[in-house]
Amino acid sequence: MLTAPLTLLLLTGCGKTADTGTTPANDNTRGATDNGGPGGPGGPGGNNPGGPGTTDDTADTGPSGPGGPGGPGDTDTGEGTSPDALLPPLNETSNGTGGADAPSSTSLTAGTSSYLLLAPTGSASASAVCFLLVYSGTEGATGMMSNMRQVAPYFDLGDCLVAVLDGTTSDAADGAAVLDDVRADFDVDNDRTWLLSESAGTREGLALGLDLRQSYFAAYWANDVNAADTPALTAAALGFAPWGNAGPGGDLPDATAIVDGMRDADYRLPSDAPYSGSGSTTHGSSDQFLAAVDFFADKRRE
Repeated sequence: MLTAPLTLLLLTGCGKTADTGTTPANDNTRGATDNGGPGGPGGPGGNNPGGPGTTDDTADTGPSGPGGPGGPGDTDTGEGTSPDALLPPLNETSNGTGGADAPSSTSLTAGTSSYLLLAPTGSASASAVCFLLVYSGTEGATGMMSNMRQVAPYFDLGDCLVAVLDGTTSDAADGAAVLDDVRADFDVDNDRTWLLSESAGTREGLALGLDLRQSYFAAYWANDVNAADTPALTAAALGFAPWGNAGPGGDLPDATAIVDGMRDADYRLPSDAPYSGSGSTTHGSSDQFLAAVDFFADKRRE
């Protein structure tokens, strides 16, 4: 939860030129797909050569009867676990259409998941649009969207889609639904999609960003953390090295555990990881929040 107004900080703490435009004010199932289960064993004796199993196993070569049927593939629908199965593909876009500009933000639903969307003017017709998905803290989706509308233009995110879920009520599956919804409606850049979780949204943000949809995010910052988790897949298994960091907000043990897990999975980390700058020892610090937002703009999957 952010405890200080951001408007004053933008004038005194960002060191960037203020935007002259104005906008009105206005938060699981995990699993990764494998490439199919092993084939079934060959049948018992006979005089014919053994038949092949599925494409995953090799044919029997002994004097046995016809081979048994191949075993079924895994039925999980999560992301792939090798570069060949990377979802979504590198160097491509979602090719979504039908969305509408919402420069002052709008309330939408994806199935049963509610969220707020900031879609800058021109984003509905633009190609390869950057996208930041956010889990709020206890300030809720409305409070977090107000913050994001203020700060995004100062950190080179003014042309990006921003979707905010209420971190107090939304889970990882909600985040996946919103991710899919935005990608279906806008031409999202597969390699410039990022995740930010704040305070009360920590646990479900970790579940989404480090497991359920790990391969979708070029960068993930867990801010004002109150829980820890580690990546399900390494960079080698993903086919690219994501960026990551954590803002302790007074909880250095959890932030350290998150960053150590990212390091062990060969994530790319800034030199200051976990974040130790202004606000790192205070939960709800606006300075730490601004550092988190400043993290994303130049991060890509590659």
